[in-house]
Amino acid sequence: MKLFKFLTLTSALLLSTLTQAATLTIEDAYVRATPPHTVNSAAFMQIYNSSDTTVELVSASSDIADRVELHSHTMNDGMMQMRQVKSITINANASAELRPGSFHVMFLGLKSPLTEGEAINLKLYFNNGDEIVIDVPIKKITMQKKMKHTH
Repeated sequence: MKLFKFLTLTSALLLSTLTQAATLTIEDAYVRATPPHTVNSAAFMQIYNSSDTTVELVSASSDIADRVELHSHTMNDGMMQMRQVKSITINANASAELRPGSFHVMFLGLKSPLTEGEAINLKLYFNNGDEIVIDVPIKKITMQKKMKHTH
């Protein structure tokens, strides 16, 4: 009888953990490729929260860099500046977009160049206890300027 109770409790805990983990999903993740001797890069993605509770991304880790931080860009005295943030909020039944010029995962002190076509391992930590490990493809991103023509 004790074994049955133990197995039932263990199964219930496992199922609740799997259900909770499924409430957060990551899509369209990529890391910016780097030229040789570049020491920093960033990861971008869409984080979906299908739960009825707001969740926060509180940290990230990867073995590709000395430090991994959460960052955002803010306008300060007419200048765009990058700043570390404590967390990134993903509202209930909504998503958060990590994109260039906004929130992103920053890699500081890269241990080697990031080559297009390869992938990195990234672990994301959330304030509800969830940890999501993803393989993120490395992509070459070109910055395109929009030309404004005047006559």
